[in-house]
Amino acid sequence: METFVLFINDAEFAKRQLVAFIEGRSSERWVLVGCPPRLPRHSGRFLSQPALKRWRADWTREATEEMVALLSSRGHEVSTRVAHSPLLAFTRQLRGELGVGARLIDARRPRAGAALEPITQEQPGEQGDAWSATGGAIALGALITIASE
Repeated sequence: METFVLFINDAEFAKRQLVAFIEGRSSERWVLVGCPPRLPRHSGRFLSQPALKRWRADWTREATEEMVALLSSRGHEVSTRVAHSPLLAFTRQLRGELGVGARLIDARRPRAGAALEPITQEQPGEQGDAWSATGGAIALGALITIASE
């Protein structure tokens, strides 16, 4: 039985990729890894570590429940995990548990102006598109200038 590890940070984006990938495949083992967004500095300051862990677990459960149902209905074995440490260390730990042959699928949605953390040493770190944020600020400034005239 082949093992796939799917990294998720957006449920709809990952589900579209998953549906295209599992078409016509037999039963396999899937590990869905939730990569919850970071809380803003000010809100994260007031939460305890257990509350943060609970929030991350709830976020992962909500983000993966449709995919778990989809995979289970097609006869796949499914489990979910929460990425709680840097992804390189977490992936190394997962490969130790699941074996080196586990296939990693990065189904995380790229965010504008932010670089995604690589999941393996071989994966190049994506450079954030600095011009998209700068271009957005320039466009907003131009819009305000035009509106004020």
